[in-house]
Amino acid sequence: MQTNLGGRPQTPGLSEALLQAAERTMVSEGFEALTVDRLVTEVGTTRPTFYRRFPSTSALAFEVIWRRFGTGSPVDTGSLSDDLLTLQREDIAMFSTPLMQRNLPGLVRLVRSDPEIRSRYRSDFIEPRRANVRDLICSAADRGEIPSADVDFELVCDLLIGPLLARTLLPLEGALDDRLARMTVQTVMTQLGASPHGTGA
Repeated sequence: MQTNLGGRPQTPGLSEALLQAAERTMVSEGFEALTVDRLVTEVGTTRPTFYRRFPSTSALAFEVIWRRFGTGSPVDTGSLSDDLLTLQREDIAMFSTPLMQRNLPGLVRLVRSDPEIRSRYRSDFIEPRRANVRDLICSAADRGEIPSADVDFELVCDLLIGPLLARTLLPLEGALDDRLARMTVQTVMTQLGASPHGTGA
């Protein structure tokens, strides 16, 4: 979390209060409703105090998203299809929350326009999740579930996350549900040359 190491000592709990206030606004109204004046009024502090903790409302909004959803959870069920299904179900649950439903479009705009947010999004949010998938595939190759770990990991991750992003961002008829989780995992299993056994769990 961005902090200012100089100046007056920070009041304990104030950063947390600002994060909680930001999350409430993001859930009820979305990122566009976040303003420094609104947040400091709700928390009972000042603009200089805000900026000693967060460089912008954009950085604060990303901090809220990262704090809620982190880097994803490593899994190891002993089955590649079951591992991937676990990750897909976690991501579908994440994208189904009001926090992501209301704020993903704004987050995408931030990532495209703000180099600092883009760097944090890649290093703190996306890369750890993709590393989880890479580890699962390497373990599956070691177990002989797939012919080789020499695959396009980026494409595999895109096949998993792309349909979830599309159904969150676009006004499509398809649902973010367990059927989508199973179908995307089956697609990846086929891409990897493995049987989709286990995706009906």
